[in-house]
Amino acid sequence: MKKRVGIPRALLFYEFEAMWKTFFEELGAEVIISPETNKTIKDLAVRFAPDEDCYSTKLYFGHFLYLKDKVDYYFIPRFGSDHEDNVGCPKFLGLAQVLNSLYPDFPEIIMPYYSQAKANHGKKRILKIIFQVGFKFSLNPFKILKAGLRAFKAQEEHEKQLYITEQKLEKWSKSQIVLNGKPNLENRKKPMKIALVGHRYVLNDELSNLDIIENLLQKGVDIITSEQMPRKLIEDQMEKLDYNLYFSNAREILGTILYFLENNTIDGILQLAVFSCGPDSIILELASRYSRRLPDTPLLQLVIDELTSEVGFGTRLEAFLDMLDRRN
Repeated sequence: MKKRVGIPRALLFYEFEAMWKTFFEELGAEVIISPETNKTIKDLAVRFAPDEDCYSTKLYFGHFLYLKDKVDYYFIPRFGSDHEDNVGCPKFLGLAQVLNSLYPDFPEIIMPYYSQAKANHGKKRILKIIFQVGFKFSLNPFKILKAGLRAFKAQEEHEKQLYITEQKLEKWSKSQIVLNGKPNLENRKKPMKIALVGHRYVLNDELSNLDIIENLLQKGVDIITSEQMPRKLIEDQMEKLDYNLYFSNAREILGTILYFLENNTIDGILQLAVFSCGPDSIILELASRYSRRLPDTPLLQLVIDELTSEVGFGTRLEAFLDMLDRRN
C-alpha cells in the first residue's frame, strides 16, 4: 500500500508544486493535495489559526486541518532562501514547528530545513535532504537520487513555462498575444491592459483574491501577473534602488510595479496585499511613494483578509476601471 503524503495547497505550494509532487510520486508515494480554498477550509482557518497571523497563513491552517485524516505524512518544508542574501517570509521557517507543537497527535510532519542566506546551505544540504526524506519511502538510494533529479527537472520546466521572455512581454503589451485567458470585448473596442501583482499564493487562490482574474477578464481586461514577469527585468529594477530589498517575494512584486510605472506601457496596475503581512506593509508604502513620483500609470492597492466584502472589493475595482476608461 502506498504511503500518503499530504501537501497543503497554500503558501509555498504555489511556487514549488512541480518539484514536490514529482519527487514523492517518483518515490512511489501517493500525493494528496488539499483542494482549492473553499468555505469549509476558510471556516477551519478562521476558527483555529492564531488571530495575529496574516490571512494567507490562516488559510494554511485550514488546508492543514482538512488533510488530517487523509494522509500518513505532511510535507511542510522549512524553506528560508535559495539566495545568498535574500530571504523568504519568516513564517515559512517556523510554520511546520508551530503546527507540530499545536497538533502533536496529527500525522508526522516532514520538515526539512534549507536556507542559503541564513545557514549557508548549498548542494550538499540539498543532497542530504533528498536522502533523509527519500528513505522514508524507499530503501533504494538510486531510486531516491533519480527522484530528486526528476523533481528539479520538473521545477525547471515549470519555471520555463511560467516566466515569459522580454520578447513575449513586448508582444503582450502590443496586444499581439494574451497570457491569462481571452478578455471579453463585448463592451469594449479593445482590451484594457492591467498588471496584477501580489504574492503567488494570493494570485492563484480564487477564494483569497475573490476570483479577481475571471472578474477582470469578463470586464475586457487583458492581464499580466507579477509571477510571469521576466526575472531579468525585475532584478534590473531592484538594482536601481539605494537599498537591498531582501524579501524575495517582495522583490517580485515591487520590481513589477516599478517596471510598469517607469515604462508606462499599460493602462493600470492592481496590487493585492494581505492584511497583517509584514513584507506587504513595506511594499504598499514603497509602491505608493514611487507611484506618486511616476503618476502616468495609475496604481490601485487592495488589502484583503477574511472579512473582505466581495461587494466592497468589486465596487473599488469597478471605480478603478471606470477611472481608467475616462483617462483613455
